[in-house]
Amino acid sequence: MDGGRLEGPRTGAPRPGDRRVTGFLLDTNVVSEAIKPEPDPRVTEFLRDRHDRVWLSVVVLYEMEYGVHLLPRGRRRLAVATLIAGMVTNYENRILPLSREAAQRAAMLRARARRAGRPGQTADALIAGTAAANELVVATRDTGDFAPFDVEVLNPWTGGGG
Repeated sequence: MDGGRLEGPRTGAPRPGDRRVTGFLLDTNVVSEAIKPEPDPRVTEFLRDRHDRVWLSVVVLYEMEYGVHLLPRGRRRLAVATLIAGMVTNYENRILPLSREAAQRAAMLRARARRAGRPGQTADALIAGTAAANELVVATRDTGDFAPFDVEVLNPWTGGGG
């Protein structure tokens, strides 16, 4: 790998180097960073270098749109909505729905995590289930949020592998 921190599941599943990473599912914090006026250059580089292997989840789009609707009406809300619309246009052929398989995987992952005393958040479970169903690595700054779900994660802020 090229120096990024790719963290594999804790159950003996494939680790970095065991398989070729085929793509990345962006968490909300990566999308939020990407649309900032001055995004972190490591995130910009991560997205630029892997553009054709990056996917969005409808769950992340929901979280982004929800954030827009929480903003007071005005220029900032319009500007953020416009940036999100641009991101959606840019990735329109790489937006993954919440498929039946993804929902089933998310439910199984969250139930397993809850039995282990680490239930995690519903949105994170749905993102993890989508990643698992599509054999993608979750790209997120909040790698600990996905630890209960036992999916492979990568933090673009630490250099980004794959």
